[in-house]
Amino acid sequence: MRAVVFERHGDPAEVLRQVTVPEPRPAPGEVRVRVLARPVNPSDLLFVRGEYGRHGDFRELETSEGPLRAAFAGFEGAGVVDAVGPGVPGAYLGAHVAVPADGTWREYVTAPARDVYRTGALPLRAAAQLTVNPFTAALLLDRLALGPGRTLLLTAGGSAVARILVHMAAARRVRCLAVVRRPSAASAVEALGAVPLVADGTGSLPRMVREATGGHGADAALDAVAGAPGLDVLRSVRPGGRVVVYGMLAGGPVPVPAEELVFRGLRVEGFWLPTALGELDAAARGELTRRVLAEVTGGLPGLEVEAAYGLERFGEALAHAVRTGRSGKVLLTTG
Repeated sequence: MRAVVFERHGDPAEVLRQVTVPEPRPAPGEVRVRVLARPVNPSDLLFVRGEYGRHGDFRELETSEGPLRAAFAGFEGAGVVDAVGPGVPGAYLGAHVAVPADGTWREYVTAPARDVYRTGALPLRAAAQLTVNPFTAALLLDRLALGPGRTLLLTAGGSAVARILVHMAAARRVRCLAVVRRPSAASAVEALGAVPLVADGTGSLPRMVREATGGHGADAALDAVAGAPGLDVLRSVRPGGRVVVYGMLAGGPVPVPAEELVFRGLRVEGFWLPTALGELDAAARGELTRRVLAEVTGGLPGLEVEAAYGLERFGEALAHAVRTGRSGKVLLTTG
């Protein structure tokens, strides 16, 4: 089978390559999924660069070119179960599923049967994006637990996660302020029901937030950017408010002056999806899955696809995925 791998951490455009390796066999309790589509997510690129929460599982692979020590790329995808391991009911065969697993940028992947999500008639393009962004958005809102009438500030306001957050927050009657970098992006987030704030990077964000909230400030902020711009985010939140950093688009440390913590009582914390999911018991995880599947089945915004490339064209897909001004996700597909 074809697989996209890397032999060392580094720039994805430089270190990723396609090889041919044997198809995996499902172990007891596992299914094998023929992966038909997988998105290019920011977390995938961080992982290849070595800037993610865990490093690549470099192992000896038998390839058509000979032995190679490398790691597989990709964290999520969707496809069809084509084989099951011992102990897995045969009813799984032929099921359309979304699969969260390491190494989905290959044609076949194995995963515990309990970890795949049956997607039924859900369109493949939506199913391929099920297991990361929608779960992230739902858990972030659960963590903040903002009530009706509260205001939530979102950085990277035009991103897929932000669009999902705006939609889910509206159901809770939470008002969203979405930070965008270009005036051309403002109309798109406004159409979803958010208040767009075009930030120019000159420290104007706190002023714009105060103006949008009658001087109150945002009740909480979800920050996907981090780095130096994080200071403006902190200063946009009201005293006693909360800032959750869940992405690192800018990279670098988030400046947190002591006075923001001591005198204004801000709470600043991080969020990582694997950790958040691991904190849930089986009942809570099942309830979360039902909610997310219902949202996605109902036509959740933020799952739009701008372009799809065959797996062998992963280089073109990477270049497209990092362009500014995209209106949807970039997918890697296999027939």
